Amino acid sequence: MKSMFIKGAAAGCALATLFTAASVDARPSRASNGAKYVFFFLGDGMASVQMQAAEAYKASLMEGGEDDPTNLKAGTLNMNLLPISGMATTYSDTRLITDSAAGTAFACGVKTAAGIIGLNTDRNIAYKSVAELAHEQGKSVGIISSVSLPHATPASYYAKVNSRNNYTEIGYQAALSGFEFFGGGQFRYMSSTDNAGGIAVSEAFANNDYTFVSSIEDLEHVSGKVVCSVATSYDSNAMPYHMDSPPENFTLAEVTAAAINRLQNDPDGFFISVEGGKIDWAGHANDAKANITDTIAFDDAVGEALAFYNEHPAETLIVVTGDHETGGMSIGYTGTKYETAFETLEAQTISYDLFNRQIMGDYKSSHTWVDAETSNIDADMMDIISNCFGLVWTDLSEYQQEQLEAAYDRELGGVKADSRASGYDLNGYTDVDYTIYGGYKAIAVTCTHILNQESGLYWASTSHTAVPVPVPVMAVGFDAYRFNGFYDNTDIAKFLGQAMRTPALPVQDPDYTGGGLAY
Repeated sequence: MKSMFIKGAAAGCALATLFTAASVDARPSRASNGAKYVFFFLGDGMASVQMQAAEAYKASLMEGGEDDPTNLKAGTLNMNLLPISGMATTYSDTRLITDSAAGTAFACGVKTAAGIIGLNTDRNIAYKSVAELAHEQGKSVGIISSVSLPHATPASYYAKVNSRNNYTEIGYQAALSGFEFFGGGQFRYMSSTDNAGGIAVSEAFANNDYTFVSSIEDLEHVSGKVVCSVATSYDSNAMPYHMDSPPENFTLAEVTAAAINRLQNDPDGFFISVEGGKIDWAGHANDAKANITDTIAFDDAVGEALAFYNEHPAETLIVVTGDHETGGMSIGYTGTKYETAFETLEAQTISYDLFNRQIMGDYKSSHTWVDAETSNIDADMMDIISNCFGLVWTDLSEYQQEQLEAAYDRELGGVKADSRASGYDLNGYTDVDYTIYGGYKAIAVTCTHILNQESGLYWASTSHTAVPVPVPVMAVGFDAYRFNGFYDNTDIAKFLGQAMRTPALPVQDPDYTGGGLAY
C-alpha cells in the first residue's frame, strides 16, 4: 500500500516554526488585486472527531501508541498546523442536518435546500460560485475530488441544477464551464444526451477542447483544458478508497500537485478546490479504517498546498474545512471504557466496499444460498473475516459471534432482523433491520462495527449528523485573518471572494434560463 504520510514530525515542526506572527497576519499586505493563489479544501463528512481519529491512528503506528502525548503531537495533521482557526455552521436552508448539495453555501455564499445545486430553495434564482468569479478575473480553476466529478460538492462550483442526481446535466455544464483542470474521479454517463444541449456529455467536452487522461504522466503530453481521472475506477466512478488504491492509480495528493504544477504559470494565479469525498462515504458505511486513511490522504493533499505556500507565502491563501459530520463517530466506546486501541485497525486490510465487491462476490459465487435455520458460518467465512478484518472467530465473545451469525443469515439467507414482526419495509429492509445495518451489506458492517468497538470507536448513525456543529475551519496566508471566529458556512465563500477581490457574494447568474438546466 502506498505511504499515507508525506509529512513527518520534523516537517510538522518546520511548518509550525514557519507560521510566525508576521506571516499569519496578512492585513498589512492587502493588495488591491487580492490573493493570487487560492486553495479551498473540503473534507466531506469531516468534523473534529474524524480529524482526531486520524491523528490518533497515526500515533498508534509509532512506538508507544496513541496514549503517548509525544506521538499525538508528531501525528498532527497538516491542516491542524494552520495558524488561523474558526468555526462554521453546517445547516441548510430547510433543515438542521444538511446534505452535501447544500455545499452551494460555501461555493456560492447562499443557503439552499437539500439536493439543490447552485440555485435558491425555490429553484428560480441561480448564483455564480466563487470559482466562476475567480475564473472571470482570469484565474485558472482546478476542481478535484476523490468521488465522481459531477458529485454534489465539486458540482457546486460550476453547475446549477434542481437535483444533485442529474449527473448528465451536471457533466454537460462542467464541459461548458471552461475550467482548466478537473481531476480525481470520473464524470458519469458520458454517452447520455439527457441534458440542455441534447448531445452526449463526451461530445460536449470534445466540443469545448477538453482532453481526457488517466495518469499524471499523460498530463505532460497534452496542453489546454484537461480532465485527469483515475485509471481504475469503481464505486460510482469515484477513486478507490486510499487503502484499496492499486499501484497504477494516483493519489489525491498527487493529482493536487499536478494541478498546482499545471496552473501555477497563469499570470493571474489560480483557484483550486479539493474535496476528500470518500471520507463521507466511509462514514456512511461506518468503516473507520477507510474513513481515517482517506482523511489522511486528504491531509496529504493539504501538504502539497502547504509546500506551495512555503514558496509563495505573500500571494497564497489556503482554507480547509468540512461540510458536516457523517456517521456520528465517537472516540470512546462503553465496552472499552477509557481505553483506545487504534492499532487494532491495522488488522483490516480492505475497505467495506472492496470487501463486498470482490471478497464476498467470490464467496457467493462458490457457496449456495443458506437455510438460516440449519446453517451456520462456515470455516471459509471465518477465514475471510479473519484475513480481512483480523477478527479470529475463537477470540470473539459469544455476543460478537451471535452478531456475525445474524449478519451471515441476513446476507446469505435473506433473513431480516425482525422478519417475524410486522415492521414496514424500507428500501428492502425492515425498520429494525435498517437500523442495524443502515442499508449496507450485513457482514461487512458487522465486521467494521466489532473491529471499531475493539479500537474504542463507536458510530451513532449511517447518515449525516449535526454533531458537532459547527465544523472547524483552518486557514493560512493572504487575508487568512478573515476566517477567525464563528460564522455561517455561507461566509466561507464570501471570505474567499473578499480575499480575491471578486464582486461581493452572493452574485446572481444572469445567464440562467430556469428549470434547473442552465445555458
